[in-house]
Amino acid sequence: MGALEVGQCWLDVADVFAAGVKRVLLYGPPGTGKTYAGLRLAVTGVAERLVCTEDLTSGEITGTWMPVGNGRWEWREGPAIRAWHHNEVGGRLVIDEVDRASGDALSTLLAVTDTQESARWRNPETGAWVRPGPEFSVVMTTNVEDLHYLPSALRDRFPVAIRIDRPHPSALLTLSEDLRAPAMSASLAEEARRLSLRQFYAFDTLRSSLGSERAASLVFGPEAQSGVLDALAIGSL
Repeated sequence: MGALEVGQCWLDVADVFAAGVKRVLLYGPPGTGKTYAGLRLAVTGVAERLVCTEDLTSGEITGTWMPVGNGRWEWREGPAIRAWHHNEVGGRLVIDEVDRASGDALSTLLAVTDTQESARWRNPETGAWVRPGPEFSVVMTTNVEDLHYLPSALRDRFPVAIRIDRPHPSALLTLSEDLRAPAMSASLAEEARRLSLRQFYAFDTLRSSLGSERAASLVFGPEAQSGVLDALAIGSL
């Protein structure tokens, strides 16, 4: 297998986007580029990102009132509504770590990710009903492997779920050339030995000023350090 081989999971993602599917769930181990894909692949217009936490509120999804001085308040749209009507046709909303969403946020996520025909939201400033544009799409990501942990109503809104088990080649190309093959191999290792793409990004940055050995020690730790350095030494031959 070539170091930059696309992999079946990414071929599936490309085919699904090309077919016009606008609700896609990407799941699997962290550091494989799920968010990267959501923000960059087959995006029409802007891509808004929402990171779910236990403290996420509905206001952080759809918008909230903000003070603007002199006792005045203005309504500021949240990422979901901005994505809904970007350029009047809709953009992309990327919802990360969806398994961590609170109950309050979950009900709002159910509303904003519903079908084009069913989704609607009333703007509290104007009173007008707002609907997603025809090109609006959602990519939802999670690191959980068992999708039964996701609420069934939310899961139902994303009938296409693709397990991502390796970095996208475009993400690998942002690394220095000698790191691309080791990063791919490390992402495919068994769970106990798996290294994420984020770790290789950090190593790539640090080694320019600290040297490879020190950078590897800081980023990968003693167990993985020697394996990464050995892989780089073999690749340089």
